[in-house]
Amino acid sequence: MRSRSRLGYIPGPMKLLVALALLALAPPARAASRPPGPALPFIEDDYPKALALARARHLPLFVDAWAPW
Repeated sequence: MRSRSRLGYIPGPMKLLVALALLALAPPARAASRPPGPALPFIEDDYPKALALARARHLPLFVDAWAPW
C-alpha cells in the first residue's frame, strides 16, 4: 500500500484540473514591440515594375485579379 502524505498525493483527475487551472491563469505571451510588416509586398497597377523585380530576384510573379460581378 502506498504511503500518502497530505500534500504529496494528488489523484489523476485532480492533476488534470490543477494543470488546466494553471494554464488558464498563465499570463499571455507578450506581443512583439513593433508590428510586423506586410507579408507580401504588393505592387499595384505597375505590371512592368513587378515583372522586373520578379526577374531580378529570381522569384515567380504572383498576380491577384478579381472582378466585382
